[in-house]
Amino acid sequence: MSSFLLEAPVRGLYFRYLGPTVAATLVTAVYLFADSVMVGHRLGADAISALNLIVPLEYFWFAVGALLGNGAAVCFTRSLSRGDTAAARRAVTLALAALLAFGVLGMLLSVLCLDTFVGSVLGARGALADAAAAYGFWIALGCPVFAAATFLQVLVRHDGAPRLAMAAVLGGGLSNILLDWIFLYPLDMGLGGAALATLLGALLTVLLMLPRFRSRGTALRFARPSLRGLPVILHYGCGAFLQDLSGCTTVLLFNRLILGALGPSGLVVYTVVANCHLTAAALFGGIAQAAIPIVAANAAVGRAARVRRLLSLALLTALSAGALFAAGGILFPEAVLRVFLPAGTVDALPGGACAAVAAALGALLPIAAGQCLTLQLPALARPTAGLTMALLRNGGLQLPLALLLCLALAPEALWWAFALAELLLLPLLLRLTGLLRTGRAGSV
Repeated sequence: MSSFLLEAPVRGLYFRYLGPTVAATLVTAVYLFADSVMVGHRLGADAISALNLIVPLEYFWFAVGALLGNGAAVCFTRSLSRGDTAAARRAVTLALAALLAFGVLGMLLSVLCLDTFVGSVLGARGALADAAAAYGFWIALGCPVFAAATFLQVLVRHDGAPRLAMAAVLGGGLSNILLDWIFLYPLDMGLGGAALATLLGALLTVLLMLPRFRSRGTALRFARPSLRGLPVILHYGCGAFLQDLSGCTTVLLFNRLILGALGPSGLVVYTVVANCHLTAAALFGGIAQAAIPIVAANAAVGRAARVRRLLSLALLTALSAGALFAAGGILFPEAVLRVFLPAGTVDALPGGACAAVAAALGALLPIAAGQCLTLQLPALARPTAGLTMALLRNGGLQLPLALLLCLALAPEALWWAFALAELLLLPLLLRLTGLLRTGRAGSV
């Protein structure tokens, strides 16, 4: 596997990974997207707002899976590239044990503290709090499953089976969509039914990938781990973790900010924006992750020219996808709102709703570049830079900018914070990845 990553033509190798990886990561976002569309049309604006309040809990556990999965996968790939199979297997075993421990503890805490989270952290009251708790119970119960789904996707791709990861996530995503319809319409189970469909879809994804550990020719085997390897795994995975964590933290804090600044109607608009951003982020993440195993293998042995070519391919692909998303949001903001909400609800929104959607979705072009480059930094043996940029790109810079725009100009100006944060950081990201230097790119 490692020699193939080091010797095959770069362009063909990247596009071999691109389709399956994008499909696998994009379908993860379908869990939320399908819930939001069906809940919005079936149960109305209050229900879709309640769903968006719980999204940070679900995506936190996707982030935990990314932390351990990406960290173990980078260690796994780098070790195999150097011929150390035993070290690769120790990393996988240790990360899996940590995932199980964190997942079970997280499930217990999430279920026990759900009401406090809804009331004190999210600030929900009355019917909105009841709806958020109904959706949140099944999400809290599924903490280990959501983490495992992300964890296994990454490892299976790094083991040279991107199509299996794609098939598993497609299976889970399609089952989620089907169960959403069954639980919301014929069975009329409300928000709890939508959450249960999401949990069952993620569980199917996990079950479909587990047989990879017993397949012939896989490097995914178990070995006695040492806890001394855990800081290394966490170090390499922290960039991806904070990329996802900062995204869900941003949703949580923007929920509170927008509810206070723009009221319930602003929260409805932000629910649509957040769904679009998270769906686009899954696509951009897939584009970036298609390059990560190849970048990690080549950077580990100093193949700087191949690394530069891979980074350029990934960035160009991400920008193309970002341009399509941004154009759709800018040109057709009302159509975007109608995807998630009944016509009557859209007509009742304030006049600035379409302008808000256009401003927020127009930011997806620089977001695509920023996310793609940030995710490459751990593969370039720069996890600390990846950690820093992931923090700055989302909550670390977006929220202060949103507050500043809101106070200095008008509450509606906060929608421009998404684009401004990305544009300020993009030159630094290009320099960190070596794409602005005339010297060696991707040297480690």
